[in-house]
Amino acid sequence: MNTHHAIVCIADTLEDSAVPEIYKTQTVDVSHINCDRFSIADARQLSIDALQKPVNSNKRVFVLVLKKMPEDSQNALLKLFEEPPEQTQFYLVIPQDGILIPTLRSRVTIENTLTSEGGKNIVFDTFISAAYADRLVFIADITKKKDLVSIEDIVRGVEKYVASNPLKHGQTLSTVLFVREYIKTPGASAKMLLEELALSLPKI
Repeated sequence: MNTHHAIVCIADTLEDSAVPEIYKTQTVDVSHINCDRFSIADARQLSIDALQKPVNSNKRVFVLVLKKMPEDSQNALLKLFEEPPEQTQFYLVIPQDGILIPTLRSRVTIENTLTSEGGKNIVFDTFISAAYADRLVFIADITKKKDLVSIEDIVRGVEKYVASNPLKHGQTLSTVLFVREYIKTPGASAKMLLEELALSLPKI
């Protein structure tokens, strides 16, 4: 039995997540929050909504399906997840557990997703084992070609890498959180963001 009121499910969609089927449909006591970028305002509103008592069941359930969680927004959730109102349960559906900051991670339970990508991330494995100069050449090539698959493989690979030991890779964690937040922002330079990420990684 998990000891946290907040459970993180790693998946791209609610349908593919390990959220219990009964909570995949909204009811008077089950609220869904779907957004690409979870803001501080969203976190504050969640804290207010969580104070509401359940109506037809023994608890209120909040299901958050998020793509990005900036560090300041995660900090705004710390108190809520540390001392949640009675009769509340939170589910976070996010694409990678690597986007979580260590302090928030310590307040949640991470569940296995129902789906699995399977196999190895060959692009990232090759990337992290390469010399810094070779990494930069590779980045220049994939960004010029707009190879979105390889770009995503690198970012996801770094997220998984730092998630294995977030305290040890604190600086890289901050960098990948920044990259994940802005990599798909219109006008952002994917090349510059990936270069910063490449230089923050040790050579394996």
